[in-house]
Amino acid sequence: MDVKDAFTGQALSLDRNVKVDLLQFDSTMVSSAVCREKRDQGSGVRQMIATFSVPLQKDPRFLLRVSAAGYATKYVPVTLFWKKRFTESSKEIFLRRTTASDEVCQLGEVKVTATKIKFYSKGDTLVYNADAFQLQEGSMLDGLISQLPGAELKPDGQILVNGKKVESLLLNGRNFFKNDNTVLLDNLPAYMVHRVEVYNQESETSKLLGHKVDEGQFVMDIKLKRQYSIGWIGNTEWGYGTEKRYLGRLFALRFTPQSRLSVYGNLNNVNDRRKPDGNGGWGDFDPSGGLTATKRGGLDYSIYDKRNRFQLEGDVNASYTDTDNPWGGTSTDFLSSGDVYNTVSSRQQTSSLNLSTRHNWKYTNQTTHNSASLSPWFSYSHNDYHSNYRNGTFSVKPLDNYAEVLDSLFSPEWTTTVRNLIRRNGQQARGNSDGRDVGASYWTFIKIPQSRDGFSIDGHVQYVLSKSGEFNHFIYNHLEQEAMQTDFRNRYNYFHQQNTSVQARLKYFWHWTRDIYLNPSYTLQFKRSVGNHSLYRLEFLPESEGQELGWLPSQMESLLQALDADNSNESTLNNWRHKLTLDWQWNKYVKDENFRTLSSWNVTVRPDFVYETNRFDYRSANDPQHLTPGYWLPQFYFQLKRGTPSLRHRLDFDLSLITSAPSVTSLLRRTDTADPLHITVGNPDLKRKLDGNVSFNYRADQWLQRKERQLYGNVGWHITHNALAASYTYNRQTGVTTTQTVNVDGNWNAWMNLNFTLPLDHKHRLMFTTASSVSFYHTVDYASSREQEHPVRTTTRATLTSETLRLNYRYKSVNLGLTGAATYNHQASTLEGYASPNTWNVRYGLHAVVDLPWHLQLSSDLTMFTRRGYETASMNRDDLVWNARLSKSLWKNQFTLMVDAWDILGNLSNVNAGMNSRSMWEYYTNVIPRYAMFRLVYRLNRQPKKK
Repeated sequence: MDVKDAFTGQALSLDRNVKVDLLQFDSTMVSSAVCREKRDQGSGVRQMIATFSVPLQKDPRFLLRVSAAGYATKYVPVTLFWKKRFTESSKEIFLRRTTASDEVCQLGEVKVTATKIKFYSKGDTLVYNADAFQLQEGSMLDGLISQLPGAELKPDGQILVNGKKVESLLLNGRNFFKNDNTVLLDNLPAYMVHRVEVYNQESETSKLLGHKVDEGQFVMDIKLKRQYSIGWIGNTEWGYGTEKRYLGRLFALRFTPQSRLSVYGNLNNVNDRRKPDGNGGWGDFDPSGGLTATKRGGLDYSIYDKRNRFQLEGDVNASYTDTDNPWGGTSTDFLSSGDVYNTVSSRQQTSSLNLSTRHNWKYTNQTTHNSASLSPWFSYSHNDYHSNYRNGTFSVKPLDNYAEVLDSLFSPEWTTTVRNLIRRNGQQARGNSDGRDVGASYWTFIKIPQSRDGFSIDGHVQYVLSKSGEFNHFIYNHLEQEAMQTDFRNRYNYFHQQNTSVQARLKYFWHWTRDIYLNPSYTLQFKRSVGNHSLYRLEFLPESEGQELGWLPSQMESLLQALDADNSNESTLNNWRHKLTLDWQWNKYVKDENFRTLSSWNVTVRPDFVYETNRFDYRSANDPQHLTPGYWLPQFYFQLKRGTPSLRHRLDFDLSLITSAPSVTSLLRRTDTADPLHITVGNPDLKRKLDGNVSFNYRADQWLQRKERQLYGNVGWHITHNALAASYTYNRQTGVTTTQTVNVDGNWNAWMNLNFTLPLDHKHRLMFTTASSVSFYHTVDYASSREQEHPVRTTTRATLTSETLRLNYRYKSVNLGLTGAATYNHQASTLEGYASPNTWNVRYGLHAVVDLPWHLQLSSDLTMFTRRGYETASMNRDDLVWNARLSKSLWKNQFTLMVDAWDILGNLSNVNAGMNSRSMWEYYTNVIPRYAMFRLVYRLNRQPKKK
């Protein structure tokens, strides 16, 4: 049962000493209990719970006598039911306050001195204290999260905590722009955050049943400070700097106990996701992103009643981006008969418009614990792009700079006697694409009366439409029979795709015994995909000569004469999938008299029986095909979790076996020559793939939390049977690659990670963090050059080792830090002549945030980036990057003036380098030039007047 205040609807507090007596109708006492507090981790909603153990009685009618300090005693009639299996019933009871005035108690003066603890564990929740981290003035939420021990923030907004991906970022326990973490990361000021909690959020089904039935979601919950729990909160920021850099941002949030409304808008051309992370680094920036100007905005709302009966939430987003992405450099393709070398340059300019909206309605009957929800969504996207691509392939590595080589190859006076040239190819393209995604998901839960069992029905309906059109002028030259061959193509590519998906699942939750649960389910899914790909060779039309890129004939009859029938097709795929799941769980908890967990065992065994059928109609001019492959795709999952006594250690063991079918399109008997340099061949003999995963995770909770230490580690192994690999043959004379998907055995990888944080002094001012990782990859594929009749099996072994060390000192208004990180990559291959490269990437530096007199704050970071072991001498370089900010707060911190100076020394790296089993590359990209910017921030906080 749950005891609440009749006026507010909120659970009574513990200091009210809530007591519940179970009486027979003649007032004979049967049992008595004092209510304990239970709090929902997500929403923070409290419940006052009383639990009885009642022996079997002849008369099932009883009275509940509920009393609490300051409230009138209430008698409530109840009827109990006894069954063979353990049962539990719940009831809401509302008490009214008495008229007696509260006693006034004057406390004596108490002096409290506290140390700000950065993090601690509370049960299964990892809690970070936001006030214990000193941030740059004007920092948003992302600046806080990137400093949390054990947390890692990716450029796209993805968050990892102790190596585990955060599935949802919440605000005060509720969704906030559910599909886009960057909205909250970029717009919520860090000064508003009270604490950050990381935990496995209990699923709605688990809440309604009163016991755990699944893992729920791994979430990060941002809890705001109390003064921001009601009223208007707003802030805006505007800045302009050198190199025509600008930014603008507006964020407003309205909170009440039963609602939330927020709006945001921002625009910038400084690649806003790329900024110093507060630890001496520049973040994991993706250089392929180019220079981007972004304009985005949206709103988010949430309405819910105080008794948690209904909830309505949703969001609307709009964004427009312009990207200029030039890049160029060199790459090496590893071949058994000798490596080949590429020089390449590319530039693509893209503009993208994206609109999306998602809503969720949910209703829960608090008496029967039945619930239902409906979540519709819609999104639209439109993209326009222009691109220019040039490439030269050589049998010997050119000595000149890649730009000089390409300028010579593609100059009007280029000579056809270029030494060691295999091919030159280039392409100019322009095109656009449109996409629409509309659908709805649904969920219904019915609880069986007088039991702990229930069943749910859930699923979705979805329709996706996408279409695109591209014009391109393609030129390709190679030497054949001592004569230079030229292949020019004026092409128009048109794609049209419609996908429909319907899914329904029935799941029963069977509380077998007090500790054992069985949750069988059946899922039926249907997918239909209808596609059309038309390729037109416009150079076949005489009137196309001399026409600009983007020309089409005015008559459809003329266009059909240019159809490349061999590489055009229509297709229809109908896919049915049946899945039967048997989910068996054993959960054993040892608790104290206050129902706090002391230790635990959790075991999950989940076999899946999956059968998939396909009906694929492929229609082309020369070889129409009809395929009906069917597959049994069994799956198995096992998990063992152990919380040792006092929850000092957490141990997790996971084992999974997953079978998957090959793509139906890869089973076609066809040769695709749409790209004359990359020919693909189908393979009707592809088999099912089996992936096996084993992992062990360790986390120290209560063992180290009082000493503000954190220890986390994991090891794992993954192996694939019948892995899908691209078997390819390279023609060294023409530069043409022919690829076919095949099954291979021998692919596996293993990894180990260890993270440790500890204070080095008794006042916890000096903190040390280390993060170590080792990964080993064993990759098998097939490759050859023309001299060999069949591709040969090659094996590549790669070892990737990384180490990150951080030392941070904080005392009063000073925060200083040292950071060092190194990554070592070694590869070896059975391929003849393989060079076995060894590359190093090292980063080390210092950062500081210092509060100065007159409300000034100075923050700066100085970092050296070092690379070694790369082929190109210019890649093995040292880049010293220096950033700084000076800020001043005015008018009680309502205004903040800031001057930023980014990349003061002008050394920001513009290099993207890497390697895999088949090639290595070293590309140069454009980056934001160094600039200075003046910024003004205004904060608004309006709260209701106290009565």
